[in-house]
Amino acid sequence: MKLRCRIPLANFELDIDASFDSRITAIFGPSGSGNTTLHDAVGGLGRIVDGEITIDGRTLFSSARRINLPPQQRGVGYVPQEGALFPHLSVRKNILFGAERGYANNSIKTNHVLNVLEIGHLLDRPVTNVSGGEAQRVALARAILSQPELLLLDEPLAALDIGLKEKILPYLGRVRDEFQIPMIYVTHNLTEVLTLADWVLMIKQGKLIAQGIPKQVLRSSHAILQIPEEQFENVFTVAFVESDEKAGRTRVRLSNGEELFIPYFQQASDRPFQIRISADDIIVATQNPQGISAGNVVPGTIRTIDLLEGQAMLTVFAGEEFYVRLTAAAVSKLALREDSRVFLIMKTRSFHLL
Repeated sequence: MKLRCRIPLANFELDIDASFDSRITAIFGPSGSGNTTLHDAVGGLGRIVDGEITIDGRTLFSSARRINLPPQQRGVGYVPQEGALFPHLSVRKNILFGAERGYANNSIKTNHVLNVLEIGHLLDRPVTNVSGGEAQRVALARAILSQPELLLLDEPLAALDIGLKEKILPYLGRVRDEFQIPMIYVTHNLTEVLTLADWVLMIKQGKLIAQGIPKQVLRSSHAILQIPEEQFENVFTVAFVESDEKAGRTRVRLSNGEELFIPYFQQASDRPFQIRISADDIIVATQNPQGISAGNVVPGTIRTIDLLEGQAMLTVFAGEEFYVRLTAAAVSKLALREDSRVFLIMKTRSFHLL
């Protein structure tokens, strides 16, 4: 996809020039940076002064060639923050509204979408009688069944509490894996970027300050200053090994074979799943610690150290790349250098299941 646009705003000018070919592209940056404006421009909902937008060679907008397709001709499905379901229609009729306005051949089948999103049991309910998380899945189904060439998602989880967000994230992952529909996903939440996206555009005050693979971009000096401490997280895909209810922990395996302990849960299937841990919840030691309560001690090697305004972001390779945030004082005290051998200490309860 080619995305170039210039849009004057109240306090600055949005000026973006990016090209990418990814399954899910996240638009990420501080609130008020022009994220939603850029998202709306792709959907034909905003006025662009200069630019060009193409999907798979098809031009949606070109100021030079005077092309500006209206929203209904762009082949774009839209999932807004609040779902925007029709309150006077049932779940079934909301979903079928998407199918009736399909942009392409009906290659995506209704039953498949219902099964992936697990909403078949909701069909006969009025939409006023579904939960916030269910409403978002219905809105997503409606958008998918319009057979779009591109899905636009504008902070689809922002209105949900933390518990519901973590329940809906796996469904978004299923949509990514089951349907060959590229997505542009606006969010201010780092976990959503790391969990779902394979490319990220990082925006600040209307400018593209970084783009690339999320794990690489989001450990940069730009990211260190902009991301709140509680959001800077590691996200890993793991396989279930075994659970020990008496001990209160579950053993999981990373892709490289390294095993970790996370809080106890009952595994419902053999499907891989994701876990997360904050970069601030990992302790670094220069010697193998003994006699500690933490359930996980993983040896690794420091690959990079980025220092900025009293903070340090470490990339530690321990079979997988772990991102660890320390103070600059801690780096100095431990005499940490690139290629230093270290041990990562992580409490079992510091991990969270997605």
